Amino acid sequence: MKIAICEDENISAQELAATVRQQMSTFGIAAHLDVYLSAEALLDAPDKYDLLLLDCKLGEKSGIDVARELRERGSVATIIFVTAYDDYVYEGYEVNAYRYLLKPIDAAVLHKTLSDFVTHLERDKYLDFVSGKRMVRLKLNEIMYIESSEKHSIVRHISGSYETSVTIAEIQARINSFAFFRTHRRFIVNMKYIMEVDKNIIRLTNDERIEISRRNLANFNKCYMNYLKYSSI
Repeated sequence: MKIAICEDENISAQELAATVRQQMSTFGIAAHLDVYLSAEALLDAPDKYDLLLLDCKLGEKSGIDVARELRERGSVATIIFVTAYDDYVYEGYEVNAYRYLLKPIDAAVLHKTLSDFVTHLERDKYLDFVSGKRMVRLKLNEIMYIESSEKHSIVRHISGSYETSVTIAEIQARINSFAFFRTHRRFIVNMKYIMEVDKNIIRLTNDERIEISRRNLANFNKCYMNYLKYSSI
């Protein structure tokens, strides 16, 4: 996930960046984060972002101006405005702003905002792959698990199973989702479908059992607790 912060006060920008980076890590999201200290720097950047955190006061240009220009260029990034005032709320509607964060930013409020954003994003994610001679597109939150089988992978969807030549490592890299965990070299599990965990065995909602390797058990327990705490999908 690519995230940009645009804030003209360097200390505030770096502090916000550190907090966002840490909190996205909590969700299991691998985030590339860039900081821009002026509206012009962001507008000149060649990169496209999934999430923008924009200060509403950016010198001669406002965050609203920047967002408007980015929208005109075709940006579909989720925009969160950061402001010391609530005067800009109504203007934000025209650029489809996701949320407003009031300064000084409360860490718990930021965490809830990012959690809601990640949950929203998860609902609209898809996994595309070739199965046989067909191109398959599955909603990520409808995939129960992925299993490695020799040189192939089996994608277990709520409606059936699909075999693909894409390796489990490639699928793991594509997913980049806090809901999925590599429990074993052979399995990636969607934690949404976990019914029960008994020591190192997961029982899914369809009553299938999947093993958690000994070396992954402690990390799994931590990630699953975070998932239960922060997920609403």
